Amino acid sequence: MRFRLGLFKGATALLYLGPLVAGLAGFSWGVVAIFVLIFWLWLYIQRPWSWRQNLQDLWQSEALVALSGEGVTQALLVAASFGIGRGLGGMLGAEPQLPLMLPVAISFLAIPLTRMIWPAWQPGTAKTLLAQSPPPPADNRQSEAQVAARMVAELRNLPAGSDDALLQEHLAAMATQVGPEMLRMALMDPVYDGTASALHLRAAVLHATDGATVDALAGSAYAMALFRLLNEAGLLVLFAQRCTALLAEDITRLPDCPDPEAVLAMAERVPAAAKALAVFGRALGAARSE
Repeated sequence: MRFRLGLFKGATALLYLGPLVAGLAGFSWGVVAIFVLIFWLWLYIQRPWSWRQNLQDLWQSEALVALSGEGVTQALLVAASFGIGRGLGGMLGAEPQLPLMLPVAISFLAIPLTRMIWPAWQPGTAKTLLAQSPPPPADNRQSEAQVAARMVAELRNLPAGSDDALLQEHLAAMATQVGPEMLRMALMDPVYDGTASALHLRAAVLHATDGATVDALAGSAYAMALFRLLNEAGLLVLFAQRCTALLAEDITRLPDCPDPEAVLAMAERVPAAAKALAVFGRALGAARSE
């Protein structure tokens, strides 16, 4: 994996080499727009999940701000590389006579190369580069918490309609870099302060009701704490179904699940989820009586 990541970074360097060569050759600043478009195309191909998938989402203010931020960032990167090239050309007192297509081709070559090395469109590979980076030292809990927070923040770049499989893929990638406790904290902080999006809440439900997570954090009442903060029918149904399955697999997970009384009370407050919650409540009651 690290070897492939090294190849990926090498291929990505071609993106920056193109505008640098263009600056060295003395082309005008107008060519910067060409490289910005190439950078945007590269981002779209390598990180398709971070782009909104329909026009309705695209014209929402959140999406426009995100796209504007990407545009400004890429323009600054291109301009910096181009400016460095112009500076080197001035220092060396030489401007090689190169066709414009040469530096453009250098940058554009990064797209097929990185696509071959890191096939983001194929199932099972849509993971952020942050999640593939070497983990922080195991004894540095502050650094691990910061890494967990950054990875969880990446969830906001996912399309609003992302399915559970994609969310679980991202959670699995995060779990290779930070422990379940740090990931729980990073997921729950926005839930506690009320800033969590619907997508973030669904990711938290998937994580809290994952068998490996429940077993690793046994006694933490993670699932119970999250359940009390849910109020949307779809999330409650998902939680109820997954937690019921958890108990069917291993009854010793009962202490981390909500109390049957809390589940029935939730069913009364959210009638749209009452059926699934009733099944869940009966499963909890049966497990408690065993």
